[in-house]
Amino acid sequence: MAEDIGESLVGSYLRYVAGCEFVLFNTFLPGEQGEIDVIGIRLGTPRDIYFSEVTTHIGGMTYGGNKNTVDKVRSKLVRARSFAQDRFPGDNHHFEVWSPRVPVGAMTKQFDAMKVEFASDASDLTFVMNQQYGDRVQALIGVAKDNSKATSDPAFRLLQVLSRVKTSSGPLTL
Repeated sequence: MAEDIGESLVGSYLRYVAGCEFVLFNTFLPGEQGEIDVIGIRLGTPRDIYFSEVTTHIGGMTYGGNKNTVDKVRSKLVRARSFAQDRFPGDNHHFEVWSPRVPVGAMTKQFDAMKVEFASDASDLTFVMNQQYGDRVQALIGVAKDNSKATSDPAFRLLQVLSRVKTSSGPLTL
């Protein structure tokens, strides 16, 4: 189970929207310090494996300035790519970095350069931030509104409950 609500939200998206049959949280990398926040596995031939780093900083994505943030994100992605190639050879690898608030500017330009770098390795890299983050959460809310089955996914369960709560002036606005 996810220890972080942001990770739970991403895991719920991978399970209920992206169609991953397996979702793993906080997978520690062998022989290294570090972890992958969320891994989603969608079965098929080949399988689609999602490696998601989640940074739920409400005030904006930062690890002590633009350079430190870009360096840390790149390091996490390089380790995830190495893990993916070692543990899931022959599968489709999708790397994602999720953050609800990222200032657009110098840092996002460097993230765009990282996407090109990863594309050269036939890896798929997506930065799920700002409006795209919101769009994915909105898609998850849509699924939660139509799904009343009990779940052990805390973020998804919360969305199910909130989508059914009524106020004195009508339904909650999500």
